[in-house]
Amino acid sequence: MTIKVFVLIAFLSMSNSKSNFMPNLPLGEYRIVFEKIYSCESTNVYQTKYVYLSKTTLNKTQMIGNVTLKKPFDNTLTLDLNVASWGSIGGWKPNSMVYITKNACSNFIKVLGNAWNEVVKAFNIPVKNCPIPAGTYITAGVDLEKLEDWNFPKVYFYGKYRATFKLKNEKNKVLGCYVVELSLIRPWEKPI
Repeated sequence: MTIKVFVLIAFLSMSNSKSNFMPNLPLGEYRIVFEKIYSCESTNVYQTKYVYLSKTTLNKTQMIGNVTLKKPFDNTLTLDLNVASWGSIGGWKPNSMVYITKNACSNFIKVLGNAWNEVVKAFNIPVKNCPIPAGTYITAGVDLEKLEDWNFPKVYFYGKYRATFKLKNEKNKVLGCYVVELSLIRPWEKPI
């Protein structure tokens, strides 16, 4: 009888340990925790005003605000994306990921992938393709969890990152600049 009890306990503890396996690897599939969004340079052609993150519940964050385009957002621009990582001894280390491409509008939509549809819907943008007409686009709230379905690598190093998006003209002048600070955490971890 006691042997059967020990075998049952051993079986249950082994089956439980398999479902709770949480490796502490430096990279893997991740969840995104958005921390900040802001303009990084004073530009007056493509600007965000009053865009901020609002925590609606413990687990849900929304982006609220408006974006003003004084010129159409089209493929004459260059998209310059530089992702900096937070160093182990502090400070931002640039060039964790770099993506510079012409045809900014089309390639920005490709980078956002399925998240672009959520942006179009939330900001009431009248078109889904390029060019995006000039105007002011206002949102009462974009659920940031829905923006995680983008075309970035699905496996990456865990940590804190700062993504800087710059829109440049053919003379390499910055016409719009936005920063998104976020953390990539393990799927089972809780945000800090």
